[in-house]
Amino acid sequence: MSRLPSGKNDETVRAKIARLHRPLVLAVVSCLDAVFRNHKPADRVLEKCFKDHPGFGKRDRSFIAEHVYDITRNYLLIASAFPQYVDFWEIFGAWLVIQGRDLPDWREFDRLHQTRIGSRIPGLVKNPALKYSIPPELDAYGHRALGDRWYAEMAAMHQAAPLVIRVNTLKSNPMQVMDFFREQQVPLHLIDPSLPEALQIDQRINLFATRAFREGWIEIQDYSSQQVAHFIRPDPGMRLIDACAGGGGKSLHLAARMANKGRIISLDIEEYKLKNLKARAKRAGAGIIESRLIENNKIIKRLESSADAVLLDVPCSGSGVLRRNPDAKYRITPDYIAQLVAKQKDILASYCKMVMPGGLLFYVTCSLFPEENEIQVHNFLTEHEGFELIEDRHLWPSECGYDSFYMAKIKRREGAA
Repeated sequence: MSRLPSGKNDETVRAKIARLHRPLVLAVVSCLDAVFRNHKPADRVLEKCFKDHPGFGKRDRSFIAEHVYDITRNYLLIASAFPQYVDFWEIFGAWLVIQGRDLPDWREFDRLHQTRIGSRIPGLVKNPALKYSIPPELDAYGHRALGDRWYAEMAAMHQAAPLVIRVNTLKSNPMQVMDFFREQQVPLHLIDPSLPEALQIDQRINLFATRAFREGWIEIQDYSSQQVAHFIRPDPGMRLIDACAGGGGKSLHLAARMANKGRIISLDIEEYKLKNLKARAKRAGAGIIESRLIENNKIIKRLESSADAVLLDVPCSGSGVLRRNPDAKYRITPDYIAQLVAKQKDILASYCKMVMPGGLLFYVTCSLFPEENEIQVHNFLTEHEGFELIEDRHLWPSECGYDSFYMAKIKRREGAA
C-alpha cells in the first residue's frame, strides 16, 4: 500500500485534496472501469486515455496513472473495507479514506462520508492475501508452489516499480549518460558495479522526451531483465536467434554486448512488435538485428541447427513483474498457468532444433512459479536427451528488489539428433 491511515490531515494533504479536479477523477474512474469490467491491461488503458485527452498536462497524467496503479494494486483490500460500493467513484473515494485523506464534498461520496473505512484496515491487513490484494485462486496456487516464499515475494512486488534504464553502449557510455541527467538535475544512481549500464532514475520523468532517449543513448529496461544478456554472454561475431523477441529489448541489449558484430535474428508471431523493434534498432544503431515474422513452422525448419545460441524468452504468467503490471494478478489463474505451461513446452520442443550441435539454448521467463521454470526445464531435459543443463538462476524480487526472472543455460550435445 502507499500508506495506511495516519489520522493526520496536515497542510500538504489538504493542499493535495484541494487540487482534486472532477475531470481527472473521472479519468481515473473510467480507466478503472476498463481494467476491471473490460479486463484490459492498465498500461494500454492509460495510453488510450492520454491519447484521447491530449489536453492533460504532465501533472494530470501523473495523477491519473498514480491513482489507477495504486487502486489496482490494492483493489481487493479497498473492496473488502467498503463491500457496499456501487461504482468506481466510491472505490476511488474509499482509497482516499484508507490513505487518511479528506473526501471532497461531492455527491458521489455521500455514502462514504457516513462510513468508518479507515478503522477497518488494521484488522484486514492482518490477512496477507487482503493486504496484498491477491485473488483467492492465485493465493492458493502461490502457496502450493512457493510455500513461505510466496508472501515475501508478494510483499516485495506490492510497490511501484522503480524506473531503470539501460545505457546503450553502441552510442554512449554510463558516465556520459549520468553526466547528462545530472546536468538536467535528474537524480540517478548506478545499481550494481558489475552491471554498469544499469542505472536507476530516482524521480518520475518522461524519458521519451529526453535527448538521451531520442538519440538512442538509453532504453527503458528493468535491472533483472538486463541480467539476461549478461547471463548469455554472447561473443561478437556469433549467430544468435531471439525466438520470442517481442518488442526486442533483449535483442537490442545482445547487439550492444556483441559490439554490433555478428547476426541476431529476432523472431515473433506479432508483426506490430517486430515493426516496433525495427524502429528501436534504428534509433539504437543496432545494425546486426534482422527481424522475421513467424507465420508458420517453415521458418523454424529453415533455421534448424543454424544458431550458436537461441534465446527463448517464452510467454509466461508474468507473475514476477506485478510491480509494473498489478492488474495482471487478477487474470492469473491455475487454468491460465496450465495453458501457458503447455505453450512453453511446445515452444521448447520446436524451437530447440534451431540450436546447432554444441550450441546453447537459453530458456527465460519472468515468472515466479517452478511449473513454468525449473519443472519445465526438467521435463524438457527428460524428453530431449540431446540437451543438458549447464546452469540456471532465479532472481527474486524479495532479494534483488527488482523484477523476477528465471534463466536456464542448456547445451545441445555434439552429435545430438
